[in-house]
Amino acid sequence: MGFIKKVSIAFFCNSWMCLLAANIFLHFSYRTSPKLLKSYYVIKMKSSRSVSSKSMTRQQKKKSSRKSNKSKSSLLVVPSDEFNTDTIGSISNVRSVSIGHGSFSRAGVLSVTKSSRSLLVAVPDTPDSNSTEESIESSSNGEGDNDSSNENQQHNRIQEGATSNLSPIKEVLASHMPRIFIRTADLPRMKEATDRSRQSFSDLADEELVDHIHKPSSNPPLPSLEHDTNESWVALDDGNGAKAPLASAAIESLVNAGLSASMNKKMWTPNGSTPKLLKTGDWDKTIFLPYEWERPVPVPHAKGSKGEKDVLVWSGTWSHKYYGHDLPAIRCEAIVNMSPKDLADLLVDSTRVKEYNKMSAGRDDILVLHDDEKCVTKVCIGRSKVIGKTLMLKSLLHMEELPGGGEQGGYVIVSRAVAYAGDSEVAEDPKIIHSEMLMGLNVIRPVEGEKDRCVLINVNHLRSPMIPMMLAKRLGLSSAVNFINDIRALC
Repeated sequence: MGFIKKVSIAFFCNSWMCLLAANIFLHFSYRTSPKLLKSYYVIKMKSSRSVSSKSMTRQQKKKSSRKSNKSKSSLLVVPSDEFNTDTIGSISNVRSVSIGHGSFSRAGVLSVTKSSRSLLVAVPDTPDSNSTEESIESSSNGEGDNDSSNENQQHNRIQEGATSNLSPIKEVLASHMPRIFIRTADLPRMKEATDRSRQSFSDLADEELVDHIHKPSSNPPLPSLEHDTNESWVALDDGNGAKAPLASAAIESLVNAGLSASMNKKMWTPNGSTPKLLKTGDWDKTIFLPYEWERPVPVPHAKGSKGEKDVLVWSGTWSHKYYGHDLPAIRCEAIVNMSPKDLADLLVDSTRVKEYNKMSAGRDDILVLHDDEKCVTKVCIGRSKVIGKTLMLKSLLHMEELPGGGEQGGYVIVSRAVAYAGDSEVAEDPKIIHSEMLMGLNVIRPVEGEKDRCVLINVNHLRSPMIPMMLAKRLGLSSAVNFINDIRALC
């Protein structure tokens, strides 16, 4: 009996060793050699872990069964010929993908789209099938893998709970996680814009909506961000170079908030020589004209006159109580002898920043979401040299025509700081100071009867560790005037 017992133990250990080796082989072949994969995939969504039940001890199985009632996972069966295996190795953000009995887990998101192909989509809702350690098995022709009776029992148990929820018209697409996020809590029209965007993914149930992607959320999208229950974050990209579902809503709301603030007389207090200039009444027909004007604006000073060099500046604060509300904002307005289109192109073109900003060390476009003659949307990283350090700004930059079109209404360029996932992949540099453009706005309006002139309105709301609160207003006012004069120097 002792000999038989030893043989049994040896056989048992060898079996587990073989199973472990098979799992390891499958794991690495999944990442490095798509050709070695089986002809089917089992993809599990919304699970924090993906562990093969064969590689678990009895204690782990008991723990997993207790946890299974707390969280559900959607199980999706996809034939390999419907999945682009050539790109699997480059996908770095897939949450849980099980191939046969192998497993692979990373933080990420899977999206589901309708397809004419007949693929099984199972969403189990029974206690036995909720565990994140279980997986459905199916071959590309719909037949299960019959390696053992235990596997069949597990497969049948899950299938019985999922049969009522099978859909024949779903296809799974693995995608990268969004990497760029923006604050939206202070944007008054964001909820309205979000509700309109809901139509683009109306086929998703409420429980299927993902934070930041389908709905704004206060949960920090990146580990480096602090949790603020009053904040609201939205993803700008979908991880594949295109806009996230709520990106357009966030941009629309940002433009509306910027334009509204720039026209809010109660928000702004004139500074410097501006009160004296306003008393003359010369600027009354130019400043604070509604954007619905949809036509060129009159200006008080002819080209070449002394008065055309005036720069009007205001300071103000935001009425909301969200992030950065305690920091001063600056507004300036002036005449620039450049056509509205030429000025808009200049400010949007990252390769030309050094022409009007002598402190700039360059600006790079890291993601372009839209680019045509009437609209540009991109994410940029700008750098400026200040007292031996580098001031860095990562921002969304969006340009569009004002009502009436570019020639009649003009253009608006809005910018706001973004949270970028790439930051967590780079070690901190003490010589780099990260600043945030909470609201950047440039409104370019055509001048009546003069196509080579425009009125430029600039609004700046900046947060920077380099600028003490007591100096923020003074430095902001002087920077606004310098910005206008640097632009004028190019005319």
